[in-house]
Amino acid sequence: MLKLFLQRTRFNLRNLFAKKIIIPTKFKSFEYTNPNYHQLLASYLLSNTDDKINYSKKIFGKETDDLVTSTDIFSENDFQSHNKFIPAYFNKGDVKVPYEASRLQFLQKLDLLSILNKENTLHENVDVNNFPLIYWNSPMDVAIRNINLIFHRNFLEKNNLDSKILGNNKDLIDTFICQHYEYITENLENDGNVIGNHYLIELCSIILTLATYKFDGYEDDTTYYLNELNNELNRQFYKDGTNFEGSSHYSAFITEALIIFKLSLDEIKPEPSLIELIEKLVFSNRRLLNLLMVNGELSQIGDNDSGRLFYFYHDEDDPLKMDWLINLIDHFFNFDNKNSIEVPNLKNESIDLTSFSKVDHPLIKIFQNDFNLYTFPDFGIFIWRNNDGSEYFSVRCGQIGQNSVGGHAHYDQLSIECFTEGKWVARDPGTGTYTDDIKTRNEFRSMKFHWGPNADIKFPKESEFDCFKLNYMEDGKLLFLDKNNFLGSAVFNGNKIYRKIVIENGNILISDFSNDTNLNPYENWGELNEGVKFKFSKGYKRIN
Repeated sequence: MLKLFLQRTRFNLRNLFAKKIIIPTKFKSFEYTNPNYHQLLASYLLSNTDDKINYSKKIFGKETDDLVTSTDIFSENDFQSHNKFIPAYFNKGDVKVPYEASRLQFLQKLDLLSILNKENTLHENVDVNNFPLIYWNSPMDVAIRNINLIFHRNFLEKNNLDSKILGNNKDLIDTFICQHYEYITENLENDGNVIGNHYLIELCSIILTLATYKFDGYEDDTTYYLNELNNELNRQFYKDGTNFEGSSHYSAFITEALIIFKLSLDEIKPEPSLIELIEKLVFSNRRLLNLLMVNGELSQIGDNDSGRLFYFYHDEDDPLKMDWLINLIDHFFNFDNKNSIEVPNLKNESIDLTSFSKVDHPLIKIFQNDFNLYTFPDFGIFIWRNNDGSEYFSVRCGQIGQNSVGGHAHYDQLSIECFTEGKWVARDPGTGTYTDDIKTRNEFRSMKFHWGPNADIKFPKESEFDCFKLNYMEDGKLLFLDKNNFLGSAVFNGNKIYRKIVIENGNILISDFSNDTNLNPYENWGELNEGVKFKFSKGYKRIN
């Protein structure tokens, strides 16, 4: 308790003396270049008939009267008086709600509907003078707003748009984008314990700006930020091309950034090696995401805060639907071997389990047809599925992400997901929420909420200062793998557990072993509850 008291005291003191939010008043003059990448993107958007544009006045799935708001519409906590760089208001209100509103992502849908001459009654008139300072609290969210401002500006060049910001005066919007660029470059999140997706998204916004505008110092900025991009791509992605955050939905989010990088770099024309690296990373993540989709819904391995860069086809009522992203990738990247079956990475490390206590779980009848094994050892997931994805099984085993910090990972080592015969047998619970409700945050991250080993392990209570790190689980270790067998181990709060999976005649048999803790068999899986063990969150804050 003394440690927590001291942590809270330090946190409150830091907030008391936190730096005030300063919006830049001096910035460079930008010259708009009418970039070619926009013509390519617009051509796709205007011709795409596969994906629906579902517009609604919702934030994280909840109806709102005003898409520009300083209020957490879930708790009614108003951040209007917020004026310092304060990262969170633990157990009071969710800063991510006004952050989400601040991104102005709704302009994507409204602009596209306007150009397509659909739903002309839907439009917004955004008054930037009403922006609360909370809109400038998170550099990453300012960076995403800048991306959406640039998209709007691009559409505006040759179209009369129904929705307006700054009266759709092009010069004023250019100046507003200048201001955003200055703010982002002055507040980069490129230091600290974990440098991750925030900095990469800020680089994405910066490089998109460089692909859209010219200004004094353009060449120096381009050289510097391209070098930063190259460094981050090599640092934030594993050798197999997957992302180090340890989350399927953050992998999707980062893949959207990679698409914007590719479009921007085709405009800037740097060394070919950087574009080649991006193409390699997109290929790897497309493969992972596509294999983790069931009926077009992306499984929620690790955190899912429902963040989007391409919001055009995002559905607030069905946020797990991500097949539109696969369509977007396939349009801009020509991967001839995207559906090829790779020889999986197999493992054979012998271990005698006869001396361990053992429990067997209920048999799962899954494969009626032939299936394939797909391995992502760096990300830490192994997937068995048939060709059309109607039979799917996965097990989590590997690194917990962020170089073992696990900020967006869950206590899910050795946990499974399973879908067959049109229904879920076992499903990852999702995320719930972040800092506004630490109890809920910790529940959805917990070993208890996942379909891993059913063990009598007591975990120390984790406070608000632990909500973006995993303290009591080590990286999973793969010991044996072939098409019909898996053996892995993980350590939960000092207790080592082995999980063995055998596939025979289309049936899956799962056994757990340990001498460190009591293990219990599951009486059944989640087939009577849509695969859910306790609660399910269909995207951020959408708790069922």
